[in-house]
Amino acid sequence: MTARGAPEGIRNLLTVTCGRESAPPRARAAGARLGQLLLELPDSAWMSLDALLVAVGFFAGYAIVGEVSTGYTVEHVHIWTAQAVFMGSFTAASLVFGLYGRETLRSRSRIMIRTLLTTFAAVILAYAVIYILLYAVVSRRLVCGALGVYLVSSLVLRFGAWSLIHDVRRSLLVVGSTGLLASLRRALDQDGIREYRLVGCTTPDGHSPEGAADSSVVGTHDELESLCTKLEVTDIVVGAEAARDPDLVTGIIRCLHRGLRVTNEATFYEKAAGRILVDELTPDWFLFADLKVGEAESVSLKRVIDFVVAALGLVVTLPLWALIAAAIKLDDGGPVFYAQERVGLRGRTFRLHKFRTMRTDAESGASIWATPNDPRVTRIGRILRRTRLDELPQLFDIVRGRMSLVGPRPERPDIVASLNTVLPYYPERHLIAPGLTGWAQINYKYGSSVEDARRKLQYDLYYLKHGCLELDLMILFRTLGTFLRGAC
Repeated sequence: MTARGAPEGIRNLLTVTCGRESAPPRARAAGARLGQLLLELPDSAWMSLDALLVAVGFFAGYAIVGEVSTGYTVEHVHIWTAQAVFMGSFTAASLVFGLYGRETLRSRSRIMIRTLLTTFAAVILAYAVIYILLYAVVSRRLVCGALGVYLVSSLVLRFGAWSLIHDVRRSLLVVGSTGLLASLRRALDQDGIREYRLVGCTTPDGHSPEGAADSSVVGTHDELESLCTKLEVTDIVVGAEAARDPDLVTGIIRCLHRGLRVTNEATFYEKAAGRILVDELTPDWFLFADLKVGEAESVSLKRVIDFVVAALGLVVTLPLWALIAAAIKLDDGGPVFYAQERVGLRGRTFRLHKFRTMRTDAESGASIWATPNDPRVTRIGRILRRTRLDELPQLFDIVRGRMSLVGPRPERPDIVASLNTVLPYYPERHLIAPGLTGWAQINYKYGSSVEDARRKLQYDLYYLKHGCLELDLMILFRTLGTFLRGAC
């Protein structure tokens, strides 16, 4: 039966989950209410659901395979024992990787990555427990069948939950000024953030500044608690001046006890938009922000992953190199490769390598930024840039330790010198190794101006603070998506 011939209730549900923009108001409201209920579900509910999915997967696999242990084990393990071990392993791994976090359900990429990480870790843990403690080995065919059922059902359920939760908007109240409210509204619009609904702001006297056209003041600071109840506020952003009022801070703390989230402007931007407001930073931020710099264990792990993945990437993509080289030669007969000085870790320069995508005389003068429709780009170069295949030779730079898979994109020394004079804290992006791709590249368009560089710096500083294996995987997955879309 098609959606057109379905009953109205089913049609509305299909519209809510698959086509939110065209959904009737009542259907959108119903979807939002259901999404809010999903957000309020306790972690124990999701844990129970995952345990049930693992159990169903095991019984489905057992029904197909007909065995639990292989014939080569010292001891045979019972289906109930194996199932219990895998259920416990999945629960532990899910907690470690944050699969039950509310922020996970708001992001499709987080759902995918955390589900895959959880599954990988849970299987290793379960096999270790069964082999070391029970001296047995579970049938690989059984595990593959169980994992297939779990992964498909878990992802379908979580993506379904995401489609409903995506419509749930948090109510945001600004405590400070109409100027701060306007600034937040502009930022949310620019970044396309739909998670928040601005309900207004409070001021000391409950009035807008004289002559202001903004009528979004909803009350005074003294009315804060009653306004939060009346307007069903979920989040409060506090301005710098308001935070210096001890009586107001006492009222805000009482709001914390009621379960409201309270942040300042910079922290709100950081969490909502995934970037750091450069203009709001002071030098001490770099001292106390717990930056991911110089941690020996994480740096060593990142280097090992970079080397292994880049080496494998070279082996897998090597057949493409001959085709790309032939295409470049046939296009204009010029050199296949292009090397250029770039600024890397701690400001040291290195030679970055790419497949040549521009004319041989493209940079006969001073260095200039490339633009999306740059006339210097060759015909083959446009294809290579759109698919990101021109970046493949940088796998050699990663193997040699000059670059990382993920990090800020390296720029030319003269451009870096110029930006250092106009953008505060631009040199600090070189505290970590440059990357083949990065947080700024997947979140912002192709940049060709100082303002573009400012926005990308905000994303680079966010990565400097929050960089981790999970974020790296998210960036790599989204970069792969960009590559696949460009190839189609």
